[in-house]
Order: sequence, then structure tokens, then C-alpha cells
Amino acid sequence: MGRKLLALALMLCMLLTMCAAVSCAEEGYRDVINIADNDQGASYDLHKDTSVNVRNMLRGTVFEQLVTLKANGEIGPELCESYEVNETSTEFTFHLRQGVLFHNGKEMTSADVVASLNRWLECFSTARKMVGDATFVAVDDYTVTISLQNSAIMLLDMMAGAAQAAVIYPTESIEAVSADTGFIPVEYFIGTGPYKFTEWAVDQYVQLDRFDDYVPYGDPDAPIDGLWGYKHAYTRTLKYWIVKDAATRFNGLMTGEYDFAVKVTDDYLPALQADDSFVTYSQQTGMVSLVWNKRNTDKYLRLAFQAIANADDLNTVNYGSLYDTDPCYMEKDQSSWYTTAGSEYFCQNNVELAKELLAQSDWDASKPIRILVSTGGHAEDMLLILQQEVAELGLTLELNITDRSTLTQLRKDETVYEAYFTTFSSVAVPSLRSFLDASYAGWSEDEHLQELMLAMTTAPTREEAFARWEEIQAYCYSDYCPVLMMGHFHQAAACTAKLTGYNVFLTTNFWNAKLAE
Repeated sequence: MGRKLLALALMLCMLLTMCAAVSCAEEGYRDVINIADNDQGASYDLHKDTSVNVRNMLRGTVFEQLVTLKANGEIGPELCESYEVNETSTEFTFHLRQGVLFHNGKEMTSADVVASLNRWLECFSTARKMVGDATFVAVDDYTVTISLQNSAIMLLDMMAGAAQAAVIYPTESIEAVSADTGFIPVEYFIGTGPYKFTEWAVDQYVQLDRFDDYVPYGDPDAPIDGLWGYKHAYTRTLKYWIVKDAATRFNGLMTGEYDFAVKVTDDYLPALQADDSFVTYSQQTGMVSLVWNKRNTDKYLRLAFQAIANADDLNTVNYGSLYDTDPCYMEKDQSSWYTTAGSEYFCQNNVELAKELLAQSDWDASKPIRILVSTGGHAEDMLLILQQEVAELGLTLELNITDRSTLTQLRKDETVYEAYFTTFSSVAVPSLRSFLDASYAGWSEDEHLQELMLAMTTAPTREEAFARWEEIQAYCYSDYCPVLMMGHFHQAAACTAKLTGYNVFLTTNFWNAKLAE
């Protein structure tokens, strides 16, 4: 009887989804939303690929997680219907939603969840260090647990908001991981989300098509809350065009070739804001950084850069007015983790101090400092300003300008660079700042830093975790300097006013978007 009721419920969900799609068509909405994205990913395998573009495109859309983030930072159940945590945060139990279907038609069970989350632990060293040798275990077809020796109060936050997203694949996708690349092949990009990964035309576009058998959760009449809630998938196709040039994105938006454009620069915002046929917005999205290769540089060289850098000069040439010179490694609206510890060392614009620090460095000033930077935007212009600043110290920069995918590969080779430029998008908790991870490119292997990181992730209370976080940030600024932190960027986006129903949280999500004719 239970199975019959479940089957009837699934059929009802399918009929409702089909009716919604038909309703959109009858009311004069288009079948395709064309999105001008600024870059593509290296793999689109969310367990391993840390790029913002990949996560923004696929998390919650193609792939879902056991838990996800609500707008206020709370954790909401997604592929589980509920979860339990014991008083010491050492045992977590997840009760899975039943009847959830993968894009290949198979029902999700605990076997898929365990295979996926244990691979996620293997790929994501920050979570692995926090949980030790513990693994996710299936209790029955719809129950999963993990038991730890130490407290892990941030485990749910990591599962909900990590850059290496804890998404759920079917077991066959995990088994298909390439022995050569370590990535899941494109043909096994199978999720549970409202859209299927249909096609990746390299350097051209990624196409996502509606999954008509999607099993939604939440209240269909309530708006999306952060990344959590009922997804209608009104539009048949989401097409992400890879358009690296800001002018091309702007012109395509103006002509109607694109319906939505990311990373609209100061050069084009005024024209869009003056035109009622477009909608624009911006939000603080993450931090701007030069990540040091700590195996090739000493701390005095890194501290000298921090001493001489002028944050306003650097950011203005790249972001115009779309930045903040805020020293915290977290965003300002994350009040539970916000701290100014070590802020006196942030981009000091002090030539004499920089010279004193450089005098203590072992760096051979006759050698250029090799920096990797990807094309797109004005990041290379930013580094040309930095080049002028450090010239006062007798230092030269050698810029290796390449595409994002190549940079992602090159930064794994410690022999080819001293630093690379990148941005880090907002994360749920400080332990997810990947540049603090010893295994992340740049290799923050400092013993004291890793001791503090472990103390933070295994702290028994939030208050103690925050105290360790303040120590970490102060130590990074005053002594270790894993990155040259230059502030926070705002990401501006624009779209035709005919596009409605999207929600903005961390990025722009198109689950419930409609595009009028």
C-alpha cells in the first residue's frame, strides 16, 4: 500500500510540473534563458572543482546536497527530510527523502549518499581533517550516519556551503571516476536537481535542460529561502554562454542575444541603470587575493608586499567602485564570524616598512616574481599597478596571463610560480577558506596555522571556534601571510526586465525564473 501511495505521489508531482511548464508556455514565456557567463570550469565535477562559475551554475540546479543554506545562514534539509545531531556534535544522523529520482531515473538511496559523501571527504581535505578517519555509513536504505571522535560543530555548514560542494551523485558516477584525471566524466554528471546537464561545448556554452521527473521539496507557494526551497523549473532550458569579455556581455545584453549577464563592470552599469528595460544589482561576493606559493617564498617577502600594497589603487583599476577595503577574511554580513583581528597589517601603503621587511627576506631580488593570472576582467591591470608599487623595492613581477582552466592546472605545479591571482567567493564558515588548507594550491603547510585550524574545527562550542578564528586571522596578517588580501569585490549583474522569478543568494539562481516574450 505504501509503495502505491508513493507512486501516486510521484505521478502527481510529475503532472504538476508538466502543468506548470504548459502554463508558462500558454502565458507567453520563452523556453530558453540565455546567460552570459564570464568563464568555464576545469571539470564541472563539484566534489573537486572549486571555481565559482561551476558552483554557481550547478549547485542546487543540477546537483543537490543533503543539506543546504538558508538566507540567514541556517542549515535547511534538502535531500534529507530531517537530521539529528547529538549534544557533543560527534554523531550526525540523516533521514533521506524517499522517492527522489536521479536524472537517469534511478531512486536515490543511502548507498548513493554514502558513496558520494565519502568521496567528498577524500577530495576535500578540510572536512577530512575535521572528521579524522570517520566515514558516512548506511543504516538502512534511507538513513545515513557519521560518528566522530571529536566535536565537529561546523560539519553541517561545510556540507551545506563548501566550495567543493557535497553534492550527491548516483553510485555509478562515483565508480566511473577517471583513473587519469580523478574527475567524474561528463556523461556521468547525473544529479537530482530540477535541471539535467545536457551539453558542454568547450569554450562556447553549457546547456542545462529541465528534468521533468524532478521531485521538489518545500512549500510551492513560498519564495526560495537562500538556496533552500521549492523549485518549479518553469523554463525548459538554461544556456550558459562562455563570454569572457565584459564589453561583449554588455553588447549582447543590449541587443537581446543574452537575457542575463554576470560581472557587469563600472564601464557599463550607468547605461543599464538608465534604461528601464534592464534590471541591475550588485552584492559583496568574496575576497580579492594574491595567493602565495609558500614553498617558493618566505614570509618576509610576503609581508613586504602586504606592507607596500595600496588597496584602493589596486582595486579601482580592476573593479571601479565595486569593492570594499575590508580586512576580514569573511564577508561583513557574516556577523557571527566577522573580525578585524590583524587589520592593522592590511595593505599598509608603507614603503619604508616594506623595505625593512624585504631586508630580512632570503629572496634574490635579481629574480622576477612569477605570477599566474587568468584572462577576463582587469586582473592583469591590477597586477601592473602592483608591479609599479613593488618596483620601489627593487622587485620585478613576471606575469603569466592564461585562461582560467590552464591557471587551475598550472597552480598545482609549485615550480612554475611564486603567486597567483584569484578571488574567493563567500563561504559559510572560515574553515572553508581554501587558501588556509595545507593541500590547496599555495600550500599553507605552516604547523602553527594547521594546529589553530584543527582547534577551530573541533571546538566544542561556537564561541571557542570564533576565538580560534580570531587567532588564525591575526596570525596570518602579522606573521604567516598566506595571501595578499586586497579587499572584497562586489559582483554586479544585469538582465532584461522581462526576466522574473530568479532569486539572488551568493549568486543568481534560475530555478524559478521566467522570461516573458
